[in-house]
Amino acid sequence: MYEIGKATNVGIKRKDHPNQDNIGVVLPGLFNHKPPLFIVADGMGGYEGGAIASQIVVNTLEHEYKKSKKQKDYQDLLQKIIIDSHNAIKKRIINNPEIAKMGSTVVAVILEGKNLYIGNVGDSRAYLINKQEIKQVSWDHSFVGELVRQGTITTEQGLVHPKRNILTMSITAQRPDINPYINKIECNENDLVLLCSDGLWGTVGADKIFTTVLSMPPQEAADKLVELANNNSGPDNISVIIATKKTAEKIFAKPKTKKGLPEINQTVPN
Repeated sequence: MYEIGKATNVGIKRKDHPNQDNIGVVLPGLFNHKPPLFIVADGMGGYEGGAIASQIVVNTLEHEYKKSKKQKDYQDLLQKIIIDSHNAIKKRIINNPEIAKMGSTVVAVILEGKNLYIGNVGDSRAYLINKQEIKQVSWDHSFVGELVRQGTITTEQGLVHPKRNILTMSITAQRPDINPYINKIECNENDLVLLCSDGLWGTVGADKIFTTVLSMPPQEAADKLVELANNNSGPDNISVIIATKKTAEKIFAKPKTKKGLPEINQTVPN
């Protein structure tokens, strides 16, 4: 059994424009015996083009995952279907040059037993959260992400850096190919997985995400995080998915307060 919360919102400052974010959830069922797949995609390249791009990415990942065979290890499959989404966008613009600059980020995870498979392109993120810490487990393909990993600037400085919106990789026809970040890490029974676009993590601090996710069931937490982002001016589209394998009443209790709630760990595990 999985406890899942999901929410997406256009954001206060973009309320008169389409939401360029899209989310996707594929759960096991009668005709699908594979583990669940969760996806967040953040479109770019103009309001219409961005919405189209992120929808293509989500649709492609869902379709290709559903038709694939069950795997012993999902890293290769996750890489393949993300690259498939890139090819789908390149194909779409052949007869639609007006949206040639559209593109999208993506973060996707497959949750299988104690294994968490992560794949991402761009700066949409995945976190692993438990009562001890909040840990980023995706890889920011961004100018600021590189500076943080090099130790040139801190995570906090990155949030206000003038070049924080510059990506070093995205799913776009402007790139001939992409190299998604792919990894597999251990996910324990009490861990929660959170996926989000930068409309959340760029607006709501890691400490607030941490306490919110641990203090209420996933759907309530997802809705609350969107509310918090909008309360902080909501400058961008906001999307979030929260998932755990354990039932809510057994896990969600107020986390212990402690000085200096955990900073996001930018060092991605090998």
